[in-house]
Amino acid sequence: MTLHEQSSTLSSGIEWGRRLGVAALAGGVAGLVAGGIGGRLFMLALARLNHPRATGVLSDDGFVIGQFTLAGTINLLLVCTVLGVIGGLVWVAIRGLRFGPPWWRRVSVPLGATLVIGAMMVHSDGVDFTLLDPPLVAVALSLSVPLLATLLVTWLGDRWIGNDQTIWQRMPAVAWIARVALTLLAGWALVDLATTVSRIL
Repeated sequence: MTLHEQSSTLSSGIEWGRRLGVAALAGGVAGLVAGGIGGRLFMLALARLNHPRATGVLSDDGFVIGQFTLAGTINLLLVCTVLGVIGGLVWVAIRGLRFGPPWWRRVSVPLGATLVIGAMMVHSDGVDFTLLDPPLVAVALSLSVPLLATLLVTWLGDRWIGNDQTIWQRMPAVAWIARVALTLLAGWALVDLATTVSRIL
């Protein structure tokens, strides 16, 4: 390996490390703001709407509805930040798969992520979507967490990383296979989410 090739490999490794670090930071911030702070506010709104009927009931996530403790809040913030870091790393891995006009490139990942994560979050049994009223508000607030988080990580990540060229551009056939697979996953999630919401209602 020549000196130039060694230098190029080192530069490439540094750039990949920078992108991973930026994505992790953007994801952590997004998780903290949308999931931690936003999630806490959404819990408060639902508790107020359902007071006193649901006050004191254990939610499906292990939180006591209407009870806001410092330990519980710190735990939520930490968990959402860690999940955000993981989400940021997933985002940077697939960001190169985006295509189309700029507006679609900005919203495609948040929409897909909201459908997939929402299908896992929203369920027709338990307390969160059966006891709390109105149910559509509970569903909307739950879906808003991954939507806000992915919108934020996309905005921060694109601003901090800049160059949109990734390894996917070197493998166009594989990239399109991955796009089709992710589209099918989002479609399945949409059907599953719609079915679950219909059961809740």
